[in-house]
Amino acid sequence: MSTAETPLLDTRDPDTRLVLKLLRLQVLTPLSVLVNIATFLICSLVVKPSMKDLNRAFPTAVTPNAGMMAMIWIFVFAGQVLYCMLLVAGRKHDTRETMVYGVGLRLVLANWLMVAWSIVFTLKSWLPSTIILGVLTFFVLWINFTLIWYPPSVSRPMDFIAIHVPIRLWLLILLLSSLPQSIFITLDWVFSPDHPEVDYDRRSWEALGFILGTNAVGLLWVLIKRDLIWTIGGVWTMLALMSKRPKGVPVFTATILVAVLYPLVWITSLAWHRLREKDKQAAIALPPEDPQAREELARARAEDPDMPDDGAARAWADTAR
Repeated sequence: MSTAETPLLDTRDPDTRLVLKLLRLQVLTPLSVLVNIATFLICSLVVKPSMKDLNRAFPTAVTPNAGMMAMIWIFVFAGQVLYCMLLVAGRKHDTRETMVYGVGLRLVLANWLMVAWSIVFTLKSWLPSTIILGVLTFFVLWINFTLIWYPPSVSRPMDFIAIHVPIRLWLLILLLSSLPQSIFITLDWVFSPDHPEVDYDRRSWEALGFILGTNAVGLLWVLIKRDLIWTIGGVWTMLALMSKRPKGVPVFTATILVAVLYPLVWITSLAWHRLREKDKQAAIALPPEDPQAREELARARAEDPDMPDDGAARAWADTAR
């Protein structure tokens, strides 16, 4: 067979397709991450008015402390940089499958959406920026949902650090902070930055609904998955919201309540999980210690072959015979 008739790559092979998709991500993902970080920094610190200036000019009942939220953004962007390095350096098959099928091109699209949001928000186009932010939140939520089927393991710690942590924190900051704040600004639920003491409690009850509603999803996730990352991030976000004064009584009360509930729900879920594990271990039937009981068990198994197959009972039955 000539060389022209021999295919260089067998695209029907799953491993070959995995490598080809990985190569595509190795080109597109770092570019999107670099542009996203650069655009976010320029829109936050360089242009006038910057996103930081706009947050001050349009305060709302759900506006958090910008400095504290910046800490979460640092973890998100640093994690994405590590993810780009893992795309190139990762050699384990499970890691590659997680990056290709668990994350894939959706992360690239999410980064470009955030680039668009940063620019549109800086231009004070409130409604388009909120729509873009909603679509971005959907994509990040989609990635997090898919990663349920690609859990990290002790043998692959970088999967947790470079993939799961930044994606989860990104969803947290969008769902609990950025999206509600953008909605409030779009609906003109703001108060005067020069005289906040006059109407600082405007729309406090609406803010209460947003805080309890969005965090109810987070608390349910913590209860089901015992997610320590979301627990820490949720508490930090509530502290950031609480520390940005002034705040109405409903908002302040809600933030304290949610900040207390996160660790309580996590501890409760963890304790319940361990109790269930102990119950499962205790449910394993132990062989009887009494020799007469062993003989009776052996006779019962000999008379009824359809008895549940218990390893310990079978061993003792064979010994008694």
